[in-house]
Formats: sequence, structure tokens, C-alpha cells
Amino acid sequence: MTKFKLVPELYCEDIEVTKKFYVEVFGFEIKYERVEDQFAYFTLDGLDIMVEGINGIGRRWLTSKMEKPFGRGVNFQWDVAEIDDLYSRIKAKVPSSIYLKMETKEYQCANEVVVQKQFIVQDPDGYLFRFVE
Repeated sequence: MTKFKLVPELYCEDIEVTKKFYVEVFGFEIKYERVEDQFAYFTLDGLDIMVEGINGIGRRWLTSKMEKPFGRGVNFQWDVAEIDDLYSRIKAKVPSSIYLKMETKEYQCANEVVVQKQFIVQDPDGYLFRFVE
């Protein structure tokens, strides 16, 4: 069986603001970066995300004009083990980034009901990350 891994690449307005947010708030490490391209590759517990400044010199795959908030119509679900600790850290560092406060929600999944604790954070460019436990 082929193993697949999805690594989203998100465009950002200001690479330095985005790097600071992903490292200091989400807790990512920068695996590598290409400064001249305004590109950074982040990793955290097996989760990888790439970001690239829209004003960098690299190639662009944009299907339309980029207007904030970016990422309209998508949220990235992120399963975490210590959701309360993460929520407390984000609430202390950037409470304005919390898009949906912590809640417990039931979802019908096939023949069972799944209960998950969740909250949503909006990054500086408008991308939504739904953290669930």
C-alpha cells in the first residue's frame, strides 16, 4: 500500500509575522527555509506545513487574486493530545486569534456519534485551524 502525506503550502502576506506565529504560538520548528523565496517549512510532531510570502521571488500557483482573509472555504483539522494546554497558551499569547472558543461537539460518523473537544484559531493571514481532541 502506498503511504500518502499531505503537506499544505499556504501563502502569507508577511513571512516574518507568519513564522513568529507558527513558532511561538503553535509551537512548530522551522525544518528549513529559503529566505530569498520568503519560504519556510515547519514541522511539529509529524505534522508539516509550508508557507511562502506572496511577494517572494519563487514560483506562484495562484488561481485568483489573493485578498485577505486567505483560505476562504477551508479549515484544517488538527488532532492534538493536550488541547487544554494548547488552548491556554493561545489564549494567553494571542486571544484575538481565537475564531471559535473551546467547545464540546457531537458529530454523527457512520453508525456512531463521536464527541470531540475543539476550538478554532485564525492565523495572521486568515487561515483557520480547528484543533480537536
